[in-house]
Amino acid sequence: MNKSQFWAMARDLKEHPENLPKYREIYRNVYPFSDGIFKMLMANEGKPERTIKFLNAMLGLTGKNAITEFTLGVQEQPGILDNKTAIFDIYGYNQAKEPVLIEVQQNYNELFVDRLVYYTSRIVNNQVKKSQSYDLPHIYVLSLLVDDQFPLEPDTYFHQYQFMRNHKYAFKKLDVFLVEMTKFFRIEDRLQEEGRQANRETTPRAEMLRLFRDVLEDKTVDEEKAERLLDKDFAKDVNFKGYTDELLLLEVDNMTDMLYEKQGSYLQGKREGREEGKAEGRKEGLEKGRKEGVSETKLDIAKAMLAANEPISKICAYTGMNENDIIKLKNF
Repeated sequence: MNKSQFWAMARDLKEHPENLPKYREIYRNVYPFSDGIFKMLMANEGKPERTIKFLNAMLGLTGKNAITEFTLGVQEQPGILDNKTAIFDIYGYNQAKEPVLIEVQQNYNELFVDRLVYYTSRIVNNQVKKSQSYDLPHIYVLSLLVDDQFPLEPDTYFHQYQFMRNHKYAFKKLDVFLVEMTKFFRIEDRLQEEGRQANRETTPRAEMLRLFRDVLEDKTVDEEKAERLLDKDFAKDVNFKGYTDELLLLEVDNMTDMLYEKQGSYLQGKREGREEGKAEGRKEGLEKGRKEGVSETKLDIAKAMLAANEPISKICAYTGMNENDIIKLKNF
């Protein structure tokens, strides 16, 4: 199941939970990157080998740098005074007690890097206690981007951030890695279309992404491949049949509540802009919605509604988008 299919299903089940059996017949695999499912798959305390192999592949860690142990930490870092609380998707420590953060970003967000820096700063801030020296541990941050975040770089899906001095001397205790998954799939398809399959990337990261592509495309997951890359249970754990109705409906509630909350912020911004009655007021209202990370969320909702064959007029009313933009999205 891919992202658009998941959101279409989630919206339907939010209103009609009795339709769940229908989706059990349609789909073989769950959507692996919804918040709760991803945590169950990749932060399972009973299956630490899976998380370790996943991190080593995605971060490109080998030899003495490879992670050999992973211990889950506290996901929520409460804000002080009026600061925002940071809630990590997965947060833990390796064998050297070095923090490791995994975040999944569903949609393009113009403030994505800002949020990631804020989250990372919370981790850094919690490393030094009173009377201790400022000797920071190595900190790893991995963000999986379901949609493209850097569309002007069509041939680069893997990005690494580091503090640099004079553009070449890196501060080696902080590594932030970003992986644009959909872009990786497009690069793979382009190489195949051009007859350049021999140029395909052969890193463990690429192999891991191809495994997840099978899940997203609702293919039967190769058990031997899954065991080699992660563990013997992964193929079974992404199967739709392995999840109870209660768990799936709870995940639907959590994810749709998050979407509706963000969409509400966006629409509130539009209303406040209209109430100003001036172009500047409209701009400020829309900007307020964007800062809450919703302008991109409405696109995701529109895609899901299109996938569910909802009328364009209804999508316009629901998202606040104009008809021409939705038609372009439909034909994209």
